[in-house]
Amino acid sequence: MINYQLGKIEKTEKSSTFLLEWQPQPLEQATTLPAEMYLDPAIYQLEKERIFGKTWYYVGHLNQLNGAGSYFTVDIAEQPLVILKNKAGELRAFFNICTHRGGPLATGSGNCNRLTCLYHAWSFDLDGNLRYAPDMESAHSFDSAAHSLTSVKVETWGPFIFVNLDPHAQPLATKLAELPEMFQRYQFTNLARVHTVDYNTEVNWKVFNEITVEGYHEPIVHQATLGHFQDCNGIVGEAKHYYYLQHSPLDFDYQLNSGFESGLYIDTLNQYEMEHFQIVCLFPNFTLIMSPNHCATFLIDPQGIKKTHVRLDLLVPDTEAAKSSKNLESLIQFYADLMQEDFDFVPTVQKRIQSLHYRPGRLSPKREMGVHLYQELVMKHILEKE
Repeated sequence: MINYQLGKIEKTEKSSTFLLEWQPQPLEQATTLPAEMYLDPAIYQLEKERIFGKTWYYVGHLNQLNGAGSYFTVDIAEQPLVILKNKAGELRAFFNICTHRGGPLATGSGNCNRLTCLYHAWSFDLDGNLRYAPDMESAHSFDSAAHSLTSVKVETWGPFIFVNLDPHAQPLATKLAELPEMFQRYQFTNLARVHTVDYNTEVNWKVFNEITVEGYHEPIVHQATLGHFQDCNGIVGEAKHYYYLQHSPLDFDYQLNSGFESGLYIDTLNQYEMEHFQIVCLFPNFTLIMSPNHCATFLIDPQGIKKTHVRLDLLVPDTEAAKSSKNLESLIQFYADLMQEDFDFVPTVQKRIQSLHYRPGRLSPKREMGVHLYQELVMKHILEKE
């Protein structure tokens, strides 16, 4: 255990020395994280403050907004936010916290002219300015301008919306690096968002994150799903900057039988992209899956030390053929089966991490460079070495 006081990490009588002694490890010598990193509430608090409080993270898709006044709410890492378009149609983000006594300004999604607190009806315009505060006339020196909403930095990669709670953060492009150019042919903005599913699992957010950043488990855990169209033995991964990238050759029979006809696939891809299943995992909570006929995203959302919410969105070409029930039924069922395999498995890992006999193991340099990258980034952010 650790003491979490005034942003300092201090050893206690019964604490592990792991945080105090941690140093970056070369992949060839790396081990997994100790159990305390998945179980200690004080570490989870540090993650909320130093990872989700200071890095760009994914919150949703532009399709969730449909013009001026539209909004949706999120609660990533237990930080309530409202994402909206103001009257000029500009993307804005605010803490979903009234500056009066902390009531919610909005729930779910919808359209509005103002954000009105559900507690005492304080009302704010869509740029966060306080416009109405009932029965405050007798409050001495009450300054409406001092009670504006706290804004949050918000930017996009195509249709994907990211926020950063740090007002001094560098632009999102700094973190994305070469990713937008690498995958520009997928034309994400032109894809239709056709299906959304929310999942909840009783595991630490890193347990789920780590299964998304390696293909090592796929021939075993996902043989019944991925094994039908992906050459799991041909998986190639690379880790750099803030992301893990994975390439998997598609099975030839799948290419012949998957309906590579007009309207069903993304027709701007090059030959390599038509022949591969690709995944980008962007630290800390965004996974983007790309195939010739669809894309999918995961939003990974810590909701407690052992509680994680995951949102899946499916995207297809904006054509009648791709959006037909015949095409979508098989795609939706595939992801239902794939996700069920993961959600059946990750609790078994969480349970064993909690065992008195759990010990950190060695990482595979060939297969687990993504796990290594993510674990190094977690530690660097917690220790403020990033």
